[in-house]
Amino acid sequence: MASRHATAAPSAQQEAARAQAPPSRPRAPRRAGGRERYVPYLLIAPLLAIFAGFYLWPALVTVLSSFFRWGLLRPWSPVEPDRWNFVGLANYSETLTDPSFWNAALNTAIWLVVFPLLVAAFSLLASILVWNVSRGGTIFRTMLVLPMTISLAAAGVIWSFVYNPDPQIGMLNAALDKLGILGADWRLGPLELHIGAWLSDPGVLHLGFADIRLTNLALIVPAFWVFSGFGVITLTAGLTAVSYELVEAAKVDGANAWQVARHVLIPALRGPLVVVGVVSVIFALRTFDIVYVMTDGGPAQDTMVLALLLWQQAFAFLDTPQAGQATAVAVLLSAVLVAGSYRYLRQLVAGRPR
Repeated sequence: MASRHATAAPSAQQEAARAQAPPSRPRAPRRAGGRERYVPYLLIAPLLAIFAGFYLWPALVTVLSSFFRWGLLRPWSPVEPDRWNFVGLANYSETLTDPSFWNAALNTAIWLVVFPLLVAAFSLLASILVWNVSRGGTIFRTMLVLPMTISLAAAGVIWSFVYNPDPQIGMLNAALDKLGILGADWRLGPLELHIGAWLSDPGVLHLGFADIRLTNLALIVPAFWVFSGFGVITLTAGLTAVSYELVEAAKVDGANAWQVARHVLIPALRGPLVVVGVVSVIFALRTFDIVYVMTDGGPAQDTMVLALLLWQQAFAFLDTPQAGQATAVAVLLSAVLVAGSYRYLRQLVAGRPR
């Protein structure tokens, strides 16, 4: 017995010493030495080369060319100084003092206000309805997504037939003719409506400081028809992350459908709504196809937008040196895009879009 206690005592002391000993520190990761530290840079080098060649260099050339006078028949080249016609900020001053630029900027501003609000509101309503229905949700989503398969130019052609003033051709005017209101002129306060002339003179909104032609709204409708499917898909995907138990708890507490949507679903869609809003703003700033196909900026530049003005100055007049002014418009438009989406892009890179 004594021998057993004698042999057990040292083991107990050893265990106590082990318990009081400080924990061993994890070894620091071995630093890559020599050629190993260059491996990450070699892996991303092809992507950086493509990005620099197809994005950074064209952007730099565009900015530089905006300080020169040139045209497509005599293009500006960064490697041929003998062909340079440096004008400094003249292209920007001419652009900012040109009434057609501010007319296009006003029409683009109408797109920037109406189009994102229309897309976000409809997409939010449609996605919540699809999320709540138990049957027919797939069919409804398919109906909204199908227009996305059509190009914007094709959508412009389709809606040109819809808006055709002849009731024998235009589906919209045919329906209004059946209702007996085709060709009617209505006055609702500052709003004038001319029913039927959708692409020529649908009406005017008198704001005192400016008269806004409603032809732009007729063009926003087909663009919204094509783009709304993106918003519905994005927000429906966001709703899949909503906890069903949270919704059930809100219903148990007595919340109705509107209160559930307002206090549970909409806050959960904050991130996807930002995505839809930012992409809609970028689309509105860059809109070109539908305007070009349906009205070509007319009538009388009532639907001229900045992207179409840029194209006309750069490509429509080959014998005039207006391409430098067109690049000035492009630089100003890009600056607005970057300034408008900077906060979102910064949060997106940080991994927390809000």
